[in-house]
Amino acid sequence: MPPTAAKAPLHLRRLGIPGQHAEATEQVCPYHALVTPADIDLNYVVDGPSDGRPVLFVHGILTCRAHWLLNLPAFHEAGFRSITIDLFGHGSSPSPDDEAAYHPDRYADRFTALRNLIEAERWFVVGQSLGAALTLNYAMSRPDEVIAHVVTNSHSAFGELERIRDPEAARERAQMMIDGGISAVMKHPLNPRRARAFSDAQRAEFDDAMLLSNAEGIARTMMWTSPHTPMRHRLPTNPVDTLLVAGDREEAFTPAREWVEQNAANFRVARVPATHAVNISAADDFNRIAIEFLNRYA
Repeated sequence: MPPTAAKAPLHLRRLGIPGQHAEATEQVCPYHALVTPADIDLNYVVDGPSDGRPVLFVHGILTCRAHWLLNLPAFHEAGFRSITIDLFGHGSSPSPDDEAAYHPDRYADRFTALRNLIEAERWFVVGQSLGAALTLNYAMSRPDEVIAHVVTNSHSAFGELERIRDPEAARERAQMMIDGGISAVMKHPLNPRRARAFSDAQRAEFDDAMLLSNAEGIARTMMWTSPHTPMRHRLPTNPVDTLLVAGDREEAFTPAREWVEQNAANFRVARVPATHAVNISAADDFNRIAIEFLNRYA
């Protein structure tokens, strides 16, 4: 018996620009490709109550949309409709060779296109690590599209500029991905597949999604997205109500968290006993705190 309409993923046909991707136009697949005016695809899934309040979830480097496995059921139960994406090179998304495609501003264009696609005037956004930098750039650039915003530990967004914009270090990290291939991707410390919070079944589901990643696309993300993500210079004028759920077990993030508390406008900070992947290592705390925050804007 098929799942009810309220709980089933929204299976949309692949959208295409007239005269382009004709062979893909009629495909229906578990991951749904959004074709932007620049003719670049991002894979996404819409799930949860069909009349739920929309929330865009954006993962970080070296993970994929399955990063949210421990969170989506709670958000759906609370009446939210989830839109999860794969960044370029990650999961089922492609790895374009156009450097400009990886810029945070181009991701913002795609987020707007996706919001329009699901016919949402405004929505909530949630960003993790590198994804938090992308959603911060989006929310601050287009505040009229975002109701409220949740982010987690993110050196990309909140870290020291010199550390993030080190081109030589970025090239070295990228070359490690290219040389090591998918094996290097799966073994990298930032890959959350070893998280104790995952059951065996959830780990297998995560691996199935993550193994579709492209090491070269992830390397391009390291070289072409990460250098453009520092946000400290913009956060004192942040116009969108934002919650940072900070994992205190990542001690290296403490200076950044303290900087946010002292300098970022319209920010609240909730500290939880979690590592870098806050929404996985302290999933129950993250779900409760984030949902309570977003429910204030019902």
